[in-house]
Amino acid sequence: MKSSPLALGILVATFLLCPSAQGQDAVILTSGQERTGKIVGFSNGNVRLQVDTSTTGIPLSTVKSIRMNPPTEFDAAAKKLAAGDAPGAITALQKINDNFAGLPAPWVERSVALLGDAKLATGDKAGAQAAYDNLLKLYPTATALANLGRARLAVDAGQFDQASPLLDPLLANSAKTAFPSSTEGSTLCQAHYLQGRVYEATGNYSAALEQYLKASAVFPFDSNAAADAKARADQLRNEHAGLIAP
Repeated sequence: MKSSPLALGILVATFLLCPSAQGQDAVILTSGQERTGKIVGFSNGNVRLQVDTSTTGIPLSTVKSIRMNPPTEFDAAAKKLAAGDAPGAITALQKINDNFAGLPAPWVERSVALLGDAKLATGDKAGAQAAYDNLLKLYPTATALANLGRARLAVDAGQFDQASPLLDPLLANSAKTAFPSSTEGSTLCQAHYLQGRVYEATGNYSAALEQYLKASAVFPFDSNAAADAKARADQLRNEHAGLIAP
């Protein structure tokens, strides 16, 4: 694929995140107390909150949740990756990861995954693997994002037998998903595309065609994955006359 997995879906999902009250970030403590200001980072297990000119560290163990809009750099990085500028995206994403990785916010979790995607897009497989491993270390429940990244690595390396087990959980509920969110739809689009690559590599062209059609027509939420899937579906039909999906 020419650009990131979740990049385009994330652009939409970003605007669906809960906006900060009156433009301020907020840290909601387990005690129920809410502290507002500007979250400027996360390090050594502490959320760094700036209030006026003073910055304090709030232990994550005392935090129930946070409310924070993604910085403009996150949106810019996702756009760069979606446009194929992986090196430019890496610069922005690395800065975001250095400042915020580990912070309990959906957009931060996605930025860690996107860093892996961007590194893979530049051919840095070791860097991509490290980013996906870090994703699971920091966010143990982010298995879908991590598995998608690892499946992409496996397909890119021609290790198709390793890709399928990673994709199976992502595709298990595909038939039951009629109206996915943009992020979920993007994940399914890429998962079907990658599964199509697996089937095509093993000579199961009919099954591959079915996966490509699902990626390009049923879940076209990631424009790059959908375009690649359509191109491969068309190529399969041209090379195998009469080929139909099961």
